[in-house]
Amino acid sequence: MFEPRRQHPVAGLTQLLHILKENWITLLILFFVGTGSESAWGIYAVLGFTVLSAVGGVISWWRFTYQVEDGELQIKQGIFVRKQLYLSRERIQVIDISAGLVQRVFDLVSVEVKTAGSTSKEAKIDAITRTEAERLKRLLRSEELPKEDEAVKSETSKTYKIGIKELFLAAFTSGNFGVTLSIVGGAFSQIDQVIDEDRMLRFFEWLIPASVGVGLVFTTLLFVVIISWLFSIFGTLIKYYDFTLTVKDDALLIKRGLFEQKQLTIPFDRIQAIQIKEELLREPFGYASIVLESAGYADQQQSLNSTTLYPFLKKVEVQQFIQQVIPEYNACVEPVNPPFVALRRYLLRMVWVSLIVIVPAWIFVPYGVYSLFLLIPALIIGYAQYRDAEIGISGDTMMVQWRLLSRKAAIVRKHRIQSAETKVNPFQRRLGLMNYTLTVASGSGGRTFAIRELEKETGNQFLEWISPASTKQKESFDTDQNSIID
Repeated sequence: MFEPRRQHPVAGLTQLLHILKENWITLLILFFVGTGSESAWGIYAVLGFTVLSAVGGVISWWRFTYQVEDGELQIKQGIFVRKQLYLSRERIQVIDISAGLVQRVFDLVSVEVKTAGSTSKEAKIDAITRTEAERLKRLLRSEELPKEDEAVKSETSKTYKIGIKELFLAAFTSGNFGVTLSIVGGAFSQIDQVIDEDRMLRFFEWLIPASVGVGLVFTTLLFVVIISWLFSIFGTLIKYYDFTLTVKDDALLIKRGLFEQKQLTIPFDRIQAIQIKEELLREPFGYASIVLESAGYADQQQSLNSTTLYPFLKKVEVQQFIQQVIPEYNACVEPVNPPFVALRRYLLRMVWVSLIVIVPAWIFVPYGVYSLFLLIPALIIGYAQYRDAEIGISGDTMMVQWRLLSRKAAIVRKHRIQSAETKVNPFQRRLGLMNYTLTVASGSGGRTFAIRELEKETGNQFLEWISPASTKQKESFDTDQNSIID
């Protein structure tokens, strides 16, 4: 326990950088729109906003205090509206310590405290020394000093670290390529607002002298794809640099990051499910990644509900890895596949999806008739979705596998399943098929896993496995939707 304290003054700078990061799009628009006029008011607007944000950051630092009183973290903050946040030790679930680029320059860290439950709260202290952060963590975990055998436990903990070769392979095969492609493509479509069109044409002609007509379009698309891929590579390298997983007695510790070194703590009792993801570029080479779904906690930079347990390993090593790290999720499952009659529905679904692109292209785009060739990859994807759809149980563990483009599999413990349901539409009823869906708690909401076109009897059996009481209601499963919630 200690008296109210302030952060290091660097917290004012981190607050300024956070504000600029949150508003960079607005500032960029102000800059380009404003500099287009003779008065260049955009520059003054950006500078004025930056100065006000800097002043606000300093005042915010001064008005922010924290202390630990009777095992409770008490934070007071706010410039005009004062906020008081009290987090009791019993409610605190996770204490993460990370160090961004600014903190590392001054040998500081930030501490993020998160509580459990549906009304979870979180608090962040931006700039304190690592010694102070460890002391704060110890006070919020227990009033007692570390036990003598803690060092022994630390020595016997298992540690897994991704090597440089694996890191680069993970970067080159990252599934973030699609996201970066959409961002770069959207930005490139607006580039004519900044760069003159003639100048762009001269650039591409210089880059590839023969790029005219159709060749110019192809060159532009290739340029966007390459830039997107490079951004994806660099983003993955920065995110997973020095990735280290440490397995403790009661939690998993994950450390990663080049510019911002994040340290995540995930208690075992918060893990709800694990996913095995084989990205489209990794699957041919036999590599996968493992992702955790955790209740009341998520790595917000990863996604809303998921945290990467290990970013890159051989598919044949996944089962052994799970056995060593989370043994309760290691199960040998005898999978059940959709019946052969379901294949037509998988193929037709992808045909309808491809027609959404083919029909407009045929009508409005020159040579759009060639878009009919999209039916070939659509049918291949449909068949792959049918082939890879699997579901099975082993004891108290269920495995569900599916594919959109990438292949994914989820492993769930029975007592972690929040709800399960089956759905039957008129077309499925005629063929004796149904969809099966289950949900687990994850992050602030839930994560759903589904498999399509299961045989009706099989789907009912898995629904019955979730809740044996459903046996008495088995006749009612012929309705369009049945739901059982634990």
